[in-house]
Amino acid sequence: MKSISFNKTTGVTAIFSALLFFISIYGMLAYLQGDLRHVSSFIQNMANQSTKMLLYGWPGLFATLLMIPLFRAMHKRNHRNNELSGLLLIISYIGISFILVGYMFHLAFTYFHAPIYQTMEASQQLAFDAVFQTNIGIQDMFWLTGDLLAFTGISGIVLLHWKNRSTPRWMILWVVITGLTAAIGSFSFLPEFKSNMILGLMFMAGFGVYAVWQIVIGISLLRKE
Repeated sequence: MKSISFNKTTGVTAIFSALLFFISIYGMLAYLQGDLRHVSSFIQNMANQSTKMLLYGWPGLFATLLMIPLFRAMHKRNHRNNELSGLLLIISYIGISFILVGYMFHLAFTYFHAPIYQTMEASQQLAFDAVFQTNIGIQDMFWLTGDLLAFTGISGIVLLHWKNRSTPRWMILWVVITGLTAAIGSFSFLPEFKSNMILGLMFMAGFGVYAVWQIVIGISLLRKE
């Protein structure tokens, strides 16, 4: 009963996580429209599209939390290399923690920083610009580090299934390719690469197709019921 309950719970959370990620990606598109080189217009964009900013933040945060059961399930399938798989699981959990902090930064900007900024006088806004840009940079570093660790960790965990028939090899290649694509594309969070369309597309494509993998693996777990 415990195994059945675990499979069912993990399958549901994996699918729900993926659906929340798609909502978050929709909100992310509005966020990316802002130009951080012009803080006032960037914040104005956040204020004008506050609903989409929240659709980026809250669904993304909960979707990230719901990745935890799936990562654990993939780890439990590794009957060999348990120590290495356990290390990769810890790395992925650390990555998830960093991503969650990044989303908290984003929500703080949406709820507090943007509204307060708009009430400031021009001289105060000018002084606040550098602070805001620094905080955005910290947020992006959390997201970059988190994505690198989380996607690398889950890719490594699933790759250890290669000699284990519990997971089809095409599904292993799917998550490894999309996960590493998203990990590389996450460098688009760095200020030096924000204008790099190739990295941005790599992140969006890798992340989106990875979310589809979560749905497929979730359905496969539910079918075991």
